[in-house]
Amino acid sequence: MTLPPADWPLRDLSRSVRTGEVDWHVQVAGRGPVILLLHGSGGSSHSFAGMLPQLAAHGTVVVPDLPGHGFTTGARYDSLTLPRLREALASLLQALELPRPALVAGHSAGAALALRWALDAPRPPKAVLGFAPSLVPPPAYYMQWMAPLVHPFATSAPVTSLLAWSVGPTGMLDWLLDSTGTRLPEPERRLYRTLFAQPGHVRGAMSFMAAADLPRLLPGCAALRCPTAFVLGRDDGWLREQPLRRVLERHLPQAAVETWPGGHLLHELESRRAAERLIALL
Repeated sequence: MTLPPADWPLRDLSRSVRTGEVDWHVQVAGRGPVILLLHGSGGSSHSFAGMLPQLAAHGTVVVPDLPGHGFTTGARYDSLTLPRLREALASLLQALELPRPALVAGHSAGAALALRWALDAPRPPKAVLGFAPSLVPPPAYYMQWMAPLVHPFATSAPVTSLLAWSVGPTGMLDWLLDSTGTRLPEPERRLYRTLFAQPGHVRGAMSFMAAADLPRLLPGCAALRCPTAFVLGRDDGWLREQPLRRVLERHLPQAAVETWPGGHLLHELESRRAAERLIALL
């Protein structure tokens, strides 16, 4: 594990845990039922920093940097599939000597991973919650013809190193953050700049996106044995509300779906409200 900078959010809660080949950076706080929080592609544990203290009054909150992201190191980039990540998370909880999660929540691609957890775990959580869930699959023609060509290129070390190098000089990351529909304050933008200046983080983010096999995940969601809820962003520039609602109505018709004002990173700006939504599920 690479240690976070001294000014990283909630650094005093950070732990280093090794499972197999992965050196985890994970933040843990509170006592009681386990609440597992999963960030999206390109994020890290910092994405939930505003929620963690409030949640810690209601349970044991576990917030890892997923393999290939942030300050978790050691994972192979070809292992960042949803099933393999679920297995890695199970090993992490075992190493922490914690029971199965009572609640699993994820943001963006982390919501897809939360669903994978609920489907594959021997005992499902009591509930799954997704913030701005990345659940709109690419068109079938892309998956059949373009993905085999694009993914190896986009996730290669030279390309991701170039992207990491370009973050500072070009202002590309600020443009990407603005395109989410969320106007993050400068302190939060600085955290993303720190992350995306690391070639390993960029490669992990691209690999996670490329490996999220939604056409395989979504049809299986009919077998879910726990309640699900989703919060969509009305101003989300990455995941439009109506296409996402159509996917949820088709594959998760029993889910509770609500829309809040805000963009793709709405849970970061509305951290108190997001925490209260999670506590209500407990």
